[in-house]
Amino acid sequence: MKTKLLFCILFVTTLFSCTSKDKTVSEAEKGIIKKEVKKIVNMFIVGCEQTDFSLVMKTMNYSPEFRYIYNGNVLTYEDCISIFKPLFKTQEGQKINILDEKYEILDNSTVLYTAKINSRTDYKDGHYILVDQGVLFFVFKRIDVRWQILYGVESTVEKTVNDNKKRDLNQIKLFKQFAGTWKGKLSKDSTFVWTGKYSNSKIEGNFKVLVKKKTVVEAKVLNVYDKSTDTFIETEIYKGSHPMVFVSRFTSDKVCEAVPFKDSSDPEQAKLKTRFEFKRPDMFVQITTLNNTPIDTLICYRIKK
Repeated sequence: MKTKLLFCILFVTTLFSCTSKDKTVSEAEKGIIKKEVKKIVNMFIVGCEQTDFSLVMKTMNYSPEFRYIYNGNVLTYEDCISIFKPLFKTQEGQKINILDEKYEILDNSTVLYTAKINSRTDYKDGHYILVDQGVLFFVFKRIDVRWQILYGVESTVEKTVNDNKKRDLNQIKLFKQFAGTWKGKLSKDSTFVWTGKYSNSKIEGNFKVLVKKKTVVEAKVLNVYDKSTDTFIETEIYKGSHPMVFVSRFTSDKVCEAVPFKDSSDPEQAKLKTRFEFKRPDMFVQITTLNNTPIDTLICYRIKK
């Protein structure tokens, strides 16, 4: 999984309630338990490296007690699905190196696992993330004969590297794809319509949101190419409110990403992001995320050039 800088939490109270002081584990039993837990650790690592979401989730316990600490958030099992499944789809793969690992066997059904790691995560848009210092902390429980992660924490220090090949993309040529009239369904009764016209390194137009054919939201939009940053600056002007400004850039010949202007110097840290992916010349999928969690998906089709 792509990891951010996290802080550890204490599981002492829970662990004391889950373990038994009366049971002792022999050295022979510890050796067997370690091998069993190691198989689950390997499954987790392989799933991450191969971006196999279902394989990773098999290592986690589906229960109300499950928690995973990621990106400053405490996640439930359902939260992990909603966050990691779309995240994995943006990745080409990972390479995770375990530098040191320790197994603390508390009893026959509880194991504390810690590992120092480094890693590299490659993304489909060309950038990659390096982790020089990272720690994994898992609490494993034997549940119905199977070892699974009941609690998990990721703590890492990251460095984002942007591939210079992205500078070779012709932003103006690619951005022209947004010209024309596009339409998408927001819900059964609501429709999104965008109309834009390209001229002299800019696209000017407007979008509307209609509910039962009645306009409920409307804004004028101006996208202007900025040569110094090789990006498009987008200004959305709504009636009766302050303009909203975004920065957009194609990261591949099919993917364009947008963030608020205030986050343009470090787009990876932006809380609000919008990703446009052209599935074909007359269709794109727009996904908006908040804190890396998808909050809106829209499929648009070109109805007029």
